[in-house]
Amino acid sequence: MIPRRVTILGGTGFVGRALAARLTAHGAAVRAASRQAHMADLPAGVEPFTANVRDTEQVRSAVSGAEAVVYLPGLVQARGAHVFRALHVEAPRQCAELYRRAGGRHFVFVSALGVRRDAPAMADRTKAEGEAAVREVLPEAVVVRPSLVFGVGDHFVTATARMLRTLPVYPLIGGGRTRVQPVHVDDLAHALAALIEHSGAGGQIYEIGGPQIFTLRAMVEMIRAAAETRCWLPALPYPASMLLAAALELLPNPPLIRDQVRLLKTDKIVGGEHSTLRDLGISPHRLEDALPEIVAAALRRTAKTG
Repeated sequence: MIPRRVTILGGTGFVGRALAARLTAHGAAVRAASRQAHMADLPAGVEPFTANVRDTEQVRSAVSGAEAVVYLPGLVQARGAHVFRALHVEAPRQCAELYRRAGGRHFVFVSALGVRRDAPAMADRTKAEGEAAVREVLPEAVVVRPSLVFGVGDHFVTATARMLRTLPVYPLIGGGRTRVQPVHVDDLAHALAALIEHSGAGGQIYEIGGPQIFTLRAMVEMIRAAAETRCWLPALPYPASMLLAAALELLPNPPLIRDQVRLLKTDKIVGGEHSTLRDLGISPHRLEDALPEIVAAALRRTAKTG
């Protein structure tokens, strides 16, 4: 049975909105907490709650009365290790501690596939530290590691489709050899809702990937075909990618940083050591079935703003 009251920290983002909609449809009272929650376009019936996950009192209020808490905030781009640590380690540890003190136990920490303490990227290393930090506070916390998440309005397919239609060249970092197992946002939301519903999942790790594994090049080529463009996709070796990212980091808002290059040195696929969507009885969507709708929506928005 879905808990009566659920707090989603980072609940106004892409995954948070999908999860909030699913939980609300199943009768839960959902509180979507973020720094600008009252400005967000949330599903009907979802309570916006302004809270910074680094603010003790705001978090204490956000998790008050919740029967389950989901921690979603994460970064792939930041200036300095301290920023990654603040959001991936210190904030989730504090949120779990405040929730434990309030008498809560049902805590879900959303991490990512490919994380480990010795990963090349700071984003992955700090997510791994965050998993350990949360479980030190709440051993029964559930860890969820999704791969690349896709859906209408997502961060990767949508942005890539727009760039492929506007740029003559789209360099593929490391030649596009990184392997990913993209998962539809509705499947991830379904999985999170199931884990919130079943308290018996406590203490487990779930690796969430779709039904197919692609190289990054193959995925971008599929997006390019759907966008009906001939954008050139040259391979950019890692050393050259690092030099490019280092130069771009001199800009106020760099489109690429070196840690993002390092992130692509690690595959984002299910490893087989932990539970998966199959264990939750979920049959995931295929990327190619959803791609036309995602790309069409992305290009419509580009046309309106262009």
